[in-house]
Amino acid sequence: MECAEAREHLSDLNRGRLEPGTAEAVRAHVGQCAPCAAALQREAEVRALIQARAPRYAAPPALRSRIQAAMAQDAFGGPGWRAWLRGHPWTIGSLAGAVAVLLLVWGGTLWVVRDPVSRLAARAVAEHVEYARQTMDRSVPDPLALVRELRSQVDFSFEPIFRGDSQVQLVAGLVSDLLGKRAAAFVYRDGSGRYTTLFLMPEAGTTIPAENRMPIETFKPHHRVTSGRHLLLWKQRDLACLLISDLDEAGMAAMFLKVRKAS
Repeated sequence: MECAEAREHLSDLNRGRLEPGTAEAVRAHVGQCAPCAAALQREAEVRALIQARAPRYAAPPALRSRIQAAMAQDAFGGPGWRAWLRGHPWTIGSLAGAVAVLLLVWGGTLWVVRDPVSRLAARAVAEHVEYARQTMDRSVPDPLALVRELRSQVDFSFEPIFRGDSQVQLVAGLVSDLLGKRAAAFVYRDGSGRYTTLFLMPEAGTTIPAENRMPIETFKPHHRVTSGRHLLLWKQRDLACLLISDLDEAGMAAMFLKVRKAS
């Protein structure tokens, strides 16, 4: 895939709207192309910033129903929303409000008010992409030495930690900063060259959303898809744990169990 084609898909990749094959091709290109990786990171950060700072307002049920009915009528060749708008007196303020409502219901989805996890997720995905690019040609280090070195660089305890097995290798350990939170980051690579990053940080100030829980055996971590990648967020001991992976949902669940049960 060339840069021009990849960049056309970055926005949809961030929103998880690409077909699996296309998403895989774009991620493969981004993993090998620094300019496209930077463009993906900028797009994710801008999107997360808008989600975090822009006010969100749900349309009143009656107004939402009228808008949806007008749009549906227009789709079938009726008078539609243009005639509906012409038949209603609008002030500048109310028209601006209606436009805002239309933007918010685009695609049938209203964003949750100031989701506190969105910016954290976007930043973590950008870090994950960069780690994968940096470690692509690295040899696998000694896991014990890697963990020992990282332990000396952070001011909190994170062990025991998953150090890899016959299917997944621990290829890097780094100190990260996720929106002001100092984190220990562990990067894993499987036999197919797919990456997973585990971020561990003190849980203070980290909120785990109650919705979108993924049942994995007896565990129920928060799950979401950002930039085409699966994310799991949970609390364990005194730590907030964030797992980001290029794997599909089933592979992500299996990786979660490796990490969770090692601890």
